[in-house]
Amino acid sequence: MESLAAVETIVKQTPTSAQAGLITTPIHRRSCMCPPGPVSELSADCPTQRFVVNTDPIVVRTPLGVWGTGAALPGAPLTTVDLIRRTSEYLPTGTPGLALRIARRLGITRRHMVRSFDAPQEAPRALDTAPKLAARAVCAALADVRGGVDALRLLVGHTATPHTLLPGNAAWVADELAYIGPHVELRQACTGFAAATMLCAGLVSSGTQPIAIVGSETGSVFLDPRRVAVDRTQLVNLLQMGDGAGAIVLGPLESRSSARLEMAFYGNCADHRAPGISLIEGGSGAPLVNATGVPHFTHDVESVRTHGLELLRAGLRAAIQAGVAPDSVDWWIPHPANGHMAQYTATSLGLPADKVVCEAGVLGNLGSAAIWVTLDRLRRSGRLAPGDRVMVLGAEASKYMYGGFLYVHGTTVA
Repeated sequence: MESLAAVETIVKQTPTSAQAGLITTPIHRRSCMCPPGPVSELSADCPTQRFVVNTDPIVVRTPLGVWGTGAALPGAPLTTVDLIRRTSEYLPTGTPGLALRIARRLGITRRHMVRSFDAPQEAPRALDTAPKLAARAVCAALADVRGGVDALRLLVGHTATPHTLLPGNAAWVADELAYIGPHVELRQACTGFAAATMLCAGLVSSGTQPIAIVGSETGSVFLDPRRVAVDRTQLVNLLQMGDGAGAIVLGPLESRSSARLEMAFYGNCADHRAPGISLIEGGSGAPLVNATGVPHFTHDVESVRTHGLELLRAGLRAAIQAGVAPDSVDWWIPHPANGHMAQYTATSLGLPADKVVCEAGVLGNLGSAAIWVTLDRLRRSGRLAPGDRVMVLGAEASKYMYGGFLYVHGTTVA
């Protein structure tokens, strides 16, 4: 068992925990030998055959019209002090004080959660299940789309915390929406938005439109505070994460003055590195859960601390190589891992701090929902002028993916 002091030391050494999932492995191309196999199955010259694995990010330059965005947050905001008070009876002696210090380090003062922590184990509140949250976000994004849900051609969901393993979360969201068309789900966390955008770009360009993408997380239910007694890193999960859903509706670009995504990219820096964050229990590889009966997220805090910044840098490189000049960008959205992310990103990448948007201080880390929620709140904030360019730099700790897009604000807001 780790001591409280040891955990606090790790947290102090983590660079503001801002890089929950950032790495230093450079983008590169690997040269590989042909796959191994019985000699009889290989051609005589196979040992000299080589192929190059392209590990550059995928870049899509097809303009996509943004027909609407939406977000949904469960319940009233829960302050850090109140969260610690509610869970203190389940925590080891002395832990609440450590929790307050970690919260200050994370810079997160409140968040929304689908549970109330009236008991150590809870399902989501009846009105705040993953499908209901996602459906509310999609409805908000469809508010200005003629025909509403009936106009949708495809529903795409992405989440790390589905309502059920089977059917997929997107199926339940479709039921909530009374949507009877096709749906697709990606099991992914903080860069699910980028993977979904990649897939939808090709579909929209081929005539499938409009498409709703929704990212959602209800990860607070995957935590029993009593687990802190044997895994102190669960305090980071408790204090850092929030629940919510965010959505976007994509279709053809209707005019050059319309809101749009002009470029998107998606890449991987992992090089087979072990996960920085994982939810192993409950899958077919580990169907039995721990003694508490609740699957838990596992953070490799030391790996996160060691590998730091490179995912954001990889994303910035991808944007520049795609032709986006940093001085042409009006606003920046890095993955909102914690409340210090805006200042950290500005300092590390040389960006103007007042133009970096991060709301993790009041929302927590929303995982798969984070980018869509942040974009929607920025669009509705009144801070964007027509033509403003917003560069998103997403990063994910699970297997060290990165992705993003360039959003250009239109003359109307959904």
